[in-house]
Amino acid sequence: MLQGPLQDSLKRFATGTYALWYPMLGKPESRQLPDKLKRLGAANWLHATLEVKAPARDGFGMHGSGMFIINPPWTLEKTLHDTLPALAKLLAQDAGAKYTLESESS
Repeated sequence: MLQGPLQDSLKRFATGTYALWYPMLGKPESRQLPDKLKRLGAANWLHATLEVKAPARDGFGMHGSGMFIINPPWTLEKTLHDTLPALAKLLAQDAGAKYTLESESS
């Protein structure tokens, strides 16, 4: 998948900012992508998700979006921390609406 090109990019420009958006789907690939990106070994990353509804029981459809940012701008985590709760509430389509925010920095 994209890990090869992303790993190459990180070797060439380790301090660059890389932003990857992905749909939150019932498919295993969608659920496994964030963990694979965390294992790339980037020293600084931020992972945010916003789900507007619970996943469909039949596994079809998109229920949210995720962003994985390597070397994020230093103000982004606080901005997301302040805005994601309101976005989850405003965009909620059912009681399954939620958000996550996690990061690692060295």
